[in-house]
Amino acid sequence: MKKRENLWFVLFPVVLTTSMYVVFYSRIESKPSDAGFWFILVLGISIGVALTRFFTFAKHQKADNG
Repeated sequence: MKKRENLWFVLFPVVLTTSMYVVFYSRIESKPSDAGFWFILVLGISIGVALTRFFTFAKHQKADNG
């Protein structure tokens, strides 16, 4: 598998989820029984994963240059 060291792959989950959130914003409700609740949960998870990947990316860049 190809190692991807591009910043785009770090931000891709957040960009994709945020764009879907903006498109479907008028239909989203925050009740746990609705799909909107799970969509908001996925948005939070994708932000967390992107932050983790960003800090890992930065750490590897610092180690390679340092």
